[in-house]
Amino acid sequence: MAAPLLSAWGAEPITLPSGKEVEGLGAGWPARQATAFLDAAPIPAELLQNLDMATAVRLANQRNPVVRQNFDDLLVTQNSLGAAYATWWPVINVDLNGGLYGETAYYNYQGAVSGVGNPYGGTATAFNGSYFQSLSQFDVTWNLFDPARTPAIWKNKYLVRQAVDSYVIARRDNRLRTQQAFIELQRAMARIETSRELVSNDKRLLGLAQARVALGVSSKLEIAKQTTVLKTDEVNLANSVIDSEVAQADLAELLSESRASILRPSNQLVPLGSWTSGLDETIQAAMQYRKVIEQQLMNVEINQAQAQIDLSVYRPTVALVNSLYWTKGVGYTAVGPPWVADAQSDLWNGSSLLQLTFRGFDGGQARMTAQASMKRAKAAEAATLQAVNQVRRDVQAYYAQVVQGREAVLLASQRTNAASSALRLQSVRFSAGYGTITDVVQAQQDLTQAVADYIAQLADYNVSLVSLARSSGMTYEPDPQLEKQLGNPLSRLRLPSLTRPVVN
Repeated sequence: MAAPLLSAWGAEPITLPSGKEVEGLGAGWPARQATAFLDAAPIPAELLQNLDMATAVRLANQRNPVVRQNFDDLLVTQNSLGAAYATWWPVINVDLNGGLYGETAYYNYQGAVSGVGNPYGGTATAFNGSYFQSLSQFDVTWNLFDPARTPAIWKNKYLVRQAVDSYVIARRDNRLRTQQAFIELQRAMARIETSRELVSNDKRLLGLAQARVALGVSSKLEIAKQTTVLKTDEVNLANSVIDSEVAQADLAELLSESRASILRPSNQLVPLGSWTSGLDETIQAAMQYRKVIEQQLMNVEINQAQAQIDLSVYRPTVALVNSLYWTKGVGYTAVGPPWVADAQSDLWNGSSLLQLTFRGFDGGQARMTAQASMKRAKAAEAATLQAVNQVRRDVQAYYAQVVQGREAVLLASQRTNAASSALRLQSVRFSAGYGTITDVVQAQQDLTQAVADYIAQLADYNVSLVSLARSSGMTYEPDPQLEKQLGNPLSRLRLPSLTRPVVN
C-alpha cells in the first residue's frame, strides 16, 4: 500500500499512488512501433559471419538511424530556407462563408415595421423570415520591402550549411565508431583464441606436474601452482568471451542488426598500415577537413543575422494590400412589407492601398535582443578558436600514438616471441627434471602478460590509425614491411605434448 504523507498545511495526509498504479495509467493506449527503413534490407547471415571492415562501414552508413536522422534534419533546414525565400511572393487569403439565416421577430407597438418607402403603419404582431447569404473576402498582401527578409534568408542559408556539416560529421563519426567496434571485436576474438591456447598449455603442464607427483619426484605444491595458473587463464578466457559478446552488441547496434551473436570478422587482428605524412602536413589537412570548425563559424554568422532580424522592427515594412469583400443574399432580408418575391442582393467592396508598418518605441526591447545575439556571435567566435585548438590537439595526440604505437607493437611482438620461447625451454627443462616449477609458472605468467600486451598494443595502434584518419581526412598506407617485421607471434603459443598426464 502507498504510504500517506502530510500535506503542506499539516492537515490531511496525502497518499501517493504506487509505482505499479502509475505505470498502469497508460495501459491500453495506442502506441506506434519503430519501423525499419524501407531501403534497409536484411543483411545475409553469410555476410555477417564473414564481415570485413570496409563492408561494415558501408552497411553502417546505409542502416544507422543516427545518420538517417541527421539527413532528415538537413532536409528540414532546406525546407525552412525555401520558406524564407517564399516571403518574396504575395500572400493570398480567402475567406468564404455561406448558409441559411433565419429570423423571428415580435412587435406590439404601432409603426415598428414601417420605414423609408413603407407607408405601413399598423400594428404587426409577428414576423418570420429566412434567407441564404454568402460572405466572401479576398485579401492579397505583398511585402514590397521587408527589412527582415534578407537576413532571414541568410540565416537559413547558414543553418542549411550547418546541417550539411552535421550530416557529414555524423557519417564520419559513424564510420569511426564502426571501425573501432570492428577492431574491438577483432581484439576480443584474438584474446579468445590466445586464451584457449594458454589454457591448453596450462593443462599440459598441469598433467606434467601430476605425472611427476605420481612418480614421487615432485610435491603437490607444483600441482597447486599449476592449478592457480590454469584458473587464472580460464578467468581471462571467460572475460574474453564476455568482451566479444559486448563487441558484437556494439557493432550490431551500429549496423542496426539484431543478430549480434553471429557477427564474425573475416580477418584476424593485424596492423592496418602506417602513417606516412608528417605532423605539420597532417595538422594543415585537419584544419581544412574538420567540419566542427565550420559549424562554429556558421554559429557566428547565424547570430549576426539574427541580430539584424531583431533590429528590423525599427525599420519600416512597406506592403501592398488589396482586399475584395462580396456579400450575396438570396431571399427577403428586410423587416416587414412590402414583400419582394425572389429577392437577391449583392454588395461589393474593394480596396487597394500601401501599408507602412514599423515599431516606434518598445523600451529598447528589440535593441537588447539584438545585443544578446551579437554577444552570442562573440561567444561563437571564441568557440571557433577553441575548436581549432581541439583539432590541433587531437591530431597531435593521435599522431604521437600512431608513431610511438608502431614501435610499441614491434617491441610487444618481440616480447611475445621471447616469452613463448622461454616457456618452451622451461617446459622442456622441467620435463627433463631440471629447473623448478616456479620457473615454469613465471614463464607462463610472462607469456600471458606478453600476449595480452601485444593484442592491446596492436588494437590500440589500429584505433589510433583510424582516429587520426578521421581527424585529418587523410588516410594510412599499407605497410607490408611492418607485417613482415611483426610476423605472427600468436601462432607459436601452443606447447607440444610433453608427457601423458597421469589420471589419479
